[in-house]
Amino acid sequence: NRMMRSLEEQMSPDDPDDMHDAIVELIPMKRYGTDEEVANLALFLGSDESSFTTGSIYILDGGFTAA
Repeated sequence: NRMMRSLEEQMSPDDPDDMHDAIVELIPMKRYGTDEEVANLALFLGSDESSFTTGSIYILDGGFTAA
């Protein structure tokens, strides 16, 4: 299984706020993911509840790739 994430990370202190806002507007959930949300998926994949889960790719991007 594979997890792909999209978390907020400022690339440099010079990144303009309007660029951040423009990117967030493209995400259907209107926000970046959190570390906790990524950890929740990792915990699920490591648990017995995912014992029949194989060969899957989980994209944590707030619906960005589906839009």
